[in-house]
Amino acid sequence: MTTVLDLLEKKATPKSPQLGGLTVGEVIAMLQTFDPSAPLMVRGENGGFEEVLGFRATGVMLNVNSAEGFGPHDLPDAGTRPDALAVVLRPAS
Repeated sequence: MTTVLDLLEKKATPKSPQLGGLTVGEVIAMLQTFDPSAPLMVRGENGGFEEVLGFRATGVMLNVNSAEGFGPHDLPDAGTRPDALAVVLRPAS
């Protein structure tokens, strides 16, 4: 039997945002299928390709941007706790 307390506890539990992108583990599994000496690149902002120079862990706020041309996620304001810790590519430019 469900009690009022059970309903309140379920309601008070925040749901974590559902993301559709890849996880670090999925990327590792995918990359293991390629030649380890192959260069890693990403598409350039205005075309072409750029080399990936590294990665960095960054706190992000999820689903906060809706303006055209902006990704949906962004950096948190100073003093604000991020929604998630993401791994971000560091391209050559």
